[in-house]
Amino acid sequence: MATYEPKSSKEINFVRRLRDRARYDHETVNSILDAGKLAYVGFKVPQKKSKTETETELETENDEDQYPNVIPMIYGRSGQTIYLHGYISGRLLKALSGPPKGSNSIVPAPKACITVTIVDALVVSLSAMHNSNNFRSVCCFGSARLVEDYDEKVVALTEIVDHQFFGGKKWDDSRPVHEHEVKSTRVIAIDIEAASAKIRNGDPTDDKVDTENPEFINKIWSGVVPVKTVYGKAKPSWYNNAPVPDYIEKLYNASL
Repeated sequence: MATYEPKSSKEINFVRRLRDRARYDHETVNSILDAGKLAYVGFKVPQKKSKTETETELETENDEDQYPNVIPMIYGRSGQTIYLHGYISGRLLKALSGPPKGSNSIVPAPKACITVTIVDALVVSLSAMHNSNNFRSVCCFGSARLVEDYDEKVVALTEIVDHQFFGGKKWDDSRPVHEHEVKSTRVIAIDIEAASAKIRNGDPTDDKVDTENPEFINKIWSGVVPVKTVYGKAKPSWYNNAPVPDYIEKLYNASL
C-alpha cells in the first residue's frame, strides 16, 4: 500500500497528538480529498529582493514578521497531484508559480500546505472540555509549480470542474471553452510530497468518574449529533430550456 508514513517524528506530516487517529496511506488521504469540496491553501508571498544592505536587513525583519496567507479554494485531484486555478494575476497563483520559465533563478520552488476538513458530527459530552467533533481531515504538503503544458492544463481544469459534481462530467457537458478563457486562467499543481489524515468517529470520551456519577448522567445529555452537507434539489436558471442531466439528478441527497 502506497503511504506517506513519516520516517521520524521530525517529519512535517507527523501527527503528534492522538496518534491513533492518524492515517498516512494514499487511499485514505485521497478519499478525504475527493469527498471535500473546499480546501484551505497556505502559502507565503515572496518578498521583493532589496538592493542595499540596509534594505536587505529590513527585508529579513519583514520576512520574520510576515503574515502567513491561507485562502479557501476549490480544487481538483489527479493521482497524487492537487490542482488549483484562478485569474492569471491572482496573488496566490502568482506566489505559487515560482520563478519565470527560462530564468536562471536559484530560488527553490514555492511550498504550499493544503488542508481539507469534513465535520461528520457534534460530540456532546458531560464536561464542556470534552466536547468534540467527529471529523475527517487531511493536511498535504508539497512544492508548487506553474502548469505550462497545455494538455496538462486542460486535464487540471477538467478535474477541478468535475470534482464539484462528484465526478459528474460537467466539463464535457458545457459549451466549448474559448482560447482566451484558458489563457487568462493560471493553473498551479502541487505534487504531494507528504500528507497525513486524521479521523475521529465515535462517542464522547468523558472521565470515568463523571460517567459513574448519577447526578451528571441523569441531568446532562451526552451523545452524538450527526452533521451532513447534502446536495439539494436542482433549480433551473431563468433562461434554461434543457432537461436536468443524470449526473445532476444523482447529486440529490448525496452527502460529503
